[in-house]
Amino acid sequence: MITNVEQDSPAWEAGLRPGDVIQQINRKGVSNAEEAVKLTEDAPNGDTLVKVWSRGGSRFVTVDETSGSVNQ
Repeated sequence: MITNVEQDSPAWEAGLRPGDVIQQINRKGVSNAEEAVKLTEDAPNGDTLVKVWSRGGSRFVTVDETSGSVNQ
């Protein structure tokens, strides 16, 4: 479960809010924050990330392009 999202961050702009639960990133299940960070950071620059999360019984999907992966 997401506990904090900084306003004006990429996560905030994508629609993530405290209390949301990330379920998948690029069709890989996410069970904790470390997995979510690793899947996001390990994506090569220019790759498309598909994130699926839930909030209050609704399911959301965002698609964005990585723009500066830490681990290239």
